[in-house]
Amino acid sequence: MKKTLITLALLATFSAFGQSAPSTPIAATAPSPAQMIAVTDTNFSAGVQSALNGANTNIVYLQQSGNTPTVNILQDGNSNRAGANASGVINPMILQGDNQTLTLIQQGDGNLVNTLQLVTTSGSSNVTIQQLGHQNTINALCGGGSANCNNVNINWALTGNSNTINYTAGGNQLTSGINVNGNGNTFTDQQSSGVTGAGSQQLITVTGNNNSFSLSQSSLMPSSMVVNQNGTGTAFNISQSGSFSNVANVQSSANGGTINITQRSH
Repeated sequence: MKKTLITLALLATFSAFGQSAPSTPIAATAPSPAQMIAVTDTNFSAGVQSALNGANTNIVYLQQSGNTPTVNILQDGNSNRAGANASGVINPMILQGDNQTLTLIQQGDGNLVNTLQLVTTSGSSNVTIQQLGHQNTINALCGGGSANCNNVNINWALTGNSNTINYTAGGNQLTSGINVNGNGNTFTDQQSSGVTGAGSQQLITVTGNNNSFSLSQSSLMPSSMVVNQNGTGTAFNISQSGSFSNVANVQSSANGGTINITQRSH
């Protein structure tokens, strides 16, 4: 059965346990902004054709510009695509505006979000992304280049094995909450905050074995991480830097695994 959903919304109004010596952290770099595409673009058309030729593939393209949108997306099945065609070629999902609410749920295996970009300057935005299944991938960024990411709460909820999240955010008052239940998952979460506003938070709860986390914060305001982990063989590489205080609170109940923490405050 073939399903293709193409959504294009344009609004006219823009309103320890086995610790090893920590390695030198890699500083978070500003994400590169995604580019809006037009309905007539060849990559958009190619994505449609790819969907029509792919069995059991649900595909969403969403480019939203305007304030106070509420977006709910549910994809049920395997090899779903949000912001990519059936072959995984990027056609970015872009939500640009303030006070955004986004819920994206993918159920099944081999699903892909590539790439989701949020741009917001004021108000408060809330995002929930849930993947239920195995071998799923999320590539997402908040802000990018000169674009802003301010006062955004993102909740990642993953249940399954061998999943991957790559997330980069640049802005103020950023919260990233990761809740994982599964094995062999890989997560990269980078936050950088500017001079004004509040710093950033990362809240991680993990149940499972052999998971890998690379977490970094670079901020001119106070920032914090809270990690609760229950499992075997999980690796945490935590880096915090900035001119204010950094707090890392790690609670781990596990055999084996590594926890590397590097903090720099100047």
